[in-house]
Amino acid sequence: MPDAAAAIPDAPMKRPPVSVVPTWLANLASRAWRVTAMVGLVVAAWLLATLLWTVTASIAIAVVVSALFAPWVMRLRRQGRSRTAAAAVVWASALGAVVAIGLVVVLLLLPSVTRIVGLVADAVRSFEARLAAVNLPPAVSHVVDDLVRIVRDVAGPASAPTSGGFVGWAASAITILVLSTFLVFFFLRDGDRAWLWAFQSVELSKRDRITTAGEDALQRLAGYLRGTTMLSAIIAVTDLVFMWLLGVPSAVPLAILVFLGGYIPYFGGLVTTGIILLVTWATVGPVQVLVLLVMIAIRNTILGYGVRPALYGRTVSIHPALVLLVLPAGYQLAGIVGLFAAVPVTAVVFAVARATLAILEPEPPPALPGLVPAWVDRVAQWSWRILAALVLVAILVGVFVAIPLVLVPIVVATILAATVDPLVRWLVARGWSRTRASALAIGGGFLAIVGLIALVLVSLISGTAGLTNAMVEGANRANASSGGHLGVLSAAVQFGQSQIVGTVLAVANAVAAAAVMLVLSVLISFYLLRDGGALWHRAVTHARPEVAPDLRAAGARAFEVLGGYMSGTAAISFVGAFSQLVIMLVLGIDFALPVFVLSFFLCFIPYIGGFISTGIAFLLTVALGSPTDVVIMAVWTLVFNIVTGNIVSPIVYGRTVHLHPAVVLVAIPAGAAIAGVLGMFMIVPVLGIVSATWRTVLDAMGAPETDPDGRAKERGVDDADGGVAAVVEPVDPVPLARRSAPA
Repeated sequence: MPDAAAAIPDAPMKRPPVSVVPTWLANLASRAWRVTAMVGLVVAAWLLATLLWTVTASIAIAVVVSALFAPWVMRLRRQGRSRTAAAAVVWASALGAVVAIGLVVVLLLLPSVTRIVGLVADAVRSFEARLAAVNLPPAVSHVVDDLVRIVRDVAGPASAPTSGGFVGWAASAITILVLSTFLVFFFLRDGDRAWLWAFQSVELSKRDRITTAGEDALQRLAGYLRGTTMLSAIIAVTDLVFMWLLGVPSAVPLAILVFLGGYIPYFGGLVTTGIILLVTWATVGPVQVLVLLVMIAIRNTILGYGVRPALYGRTVSIHPALVLLVLPAGYQLAGIVGLFAAVPVTAVVFAVARATLAILEPEPPPALPGLVPAWVDRVAQWSWRILAALVLVAILVGVFVAIPLVLVPIVVATILAATVDPLVRWLVARGWSRTRASALAIGGGFLAIVGLIALVLVSLISGTAGLTNAMVEGANRANASSGGHLGVLSAAVQFGQSQIVGTVLAVANAVAAAAVMLVLSVLISFYLLRDGGALWHRAVTHARPEVAPDLRAAGARAFEVLGGYMSGTAAISFVGAFSQLVIMLVLGIDFALPVFVLSFFLCFIPYIGGFISTGIAFLLTVALGSPTDVVIMAVWTLVFNIVTGNIVSPIVYGRTVHLHPAVVLVAIPAGAAIAGVLGMFMIVPVLGIVSATWRTVLDAMGAPETDPDGRAKERGVDDADGGVAAVVEPVDPVPLARRSAPA
């Protein structure tokens, strides 16, 4: 019998799989995609911050100023003052100081800018003439020529901004200052609450660590700002004395420039000192320049070894090399604001970096390649998902802006349906059919809208020219009365005149498109009122049974929030516009009806709209009224804006859309940057809907998939390295509706 073993062929031996990718390359790629995702999120955040530059700059300035004055608020609260009272006292004091400094800068520095620029240009020409008489080496000569060319370009007339660009810059600066002023109050009052809310999901030990780090960063930042302010003031005062002793003209404006430049480490002092030396060279001679250099050197030595350490005390600690890197980076990213904010922002980042990394470290740490820390993996996993969500939002916004003729009627219909829904429900409760009640409510709303549009066409189109001309005349009179210091206001009003006229003409030319959108909106709103509940119920039935009731409740809350917001805002707008109409009629000011219509629409833009409408009425009074009328209108304007902005609007927005006033403030310019005028009108109700429903929606998105018997299924979570991590989540027996609450 043949050997059986010999009849069986040799079985192939199992060998370990051979990877076609070297281990080092796989590990490098694992780190590379994570770093790419993080960098991509940073770039996306920067692009968004650039798009919303007004909001970004306002928040940055408010944070820095709040950090400066927060210790006083904490001190008053420890003494027994309420949160609001402590913030109000410190905010009013800070506002008075900032306004005083701003007035000094505006009244003393700005009128002398042209003279200072001329003196610098004269000094450059004198410097060039003296260098021409000296035989410098070619390399040195080229360097000097380049420096002189840079100075001439900065100081020359070519750098002067155009009228439109200057007005746009001035309008942006004023908007940033106004927003940051109000944000400072809200940050001082509720900043600690916002901090705790942001880290509410972090476990207690890590939350205490990041809170301690944040408080330490706040104290260090406040010390840095106080020390910088005092040191800049000392340098400015001593430079002022030096220039007075040497007979240098425009000493006060130059000293103010030195004070402002002191907030920019290294570069600010060098630039302002160079300007002072150039002006001294051009006006009093080179001998005085040498004397001034000696006095400045002695002053800086005394400050460096005796005064500076005592002023700063416990402050930020950043290596000078890092400061030299972050300053040009801040300028490249954010211009002048970046120069001022680069060091404080970097200091805060370094102060909270370790505590932030501790929060980001997952426990227990997952199995990762050796080159990938756990916190990097966690940030990267969040980053690419956030990027995907941002792309989706950008697509939705782009579609909305691209086809307004289709989407605007849907939005308007939803708003109209939500506004009149309480009337429909009231009629249905008294025996009316839903079809009949919806037809009556929408028919009445349609007639009201048609009447309002007719009023707009009659009043605004016929009176736009006279209204805007009177506004310009009022601004010119105000500028003349102030001695020419309100030239920015006059230019801004003239720029606004062209914008208003262009908008009214565009509306008049788009009557046909507006009529089509109006008819579509009315028809869609009728069907939403009659069948919207059934349609929403049918859509929600496709969701999983455990989340369907919560989604249904979220939709009802969103509809209620939208209707309450529009009703409350309409009431505020009508009361404000009607009171303005009454006072203009009593004072005998022309254009009362066009201003009434314009104010009604503008007041739908929270805070900013009322400020603009009352400003228009005040300028008309300056142009057409007596001095007594101007005083009465000024008092009414001040009282109206204070009461509306600080009492009425926060109550209405807090109860209807559940939004903090600070959120509403920054949302308006953000909406304008994203979708223009329509965005300004829509951003607050959209955020209100999000505020009322986001917890339920997130709970629904995070609910586990279940088997028919109710047990949790094992579902895969994508792993960007190519694997799938199995996650088993238990089913919470508590309904989502009981676990979620409106924000």
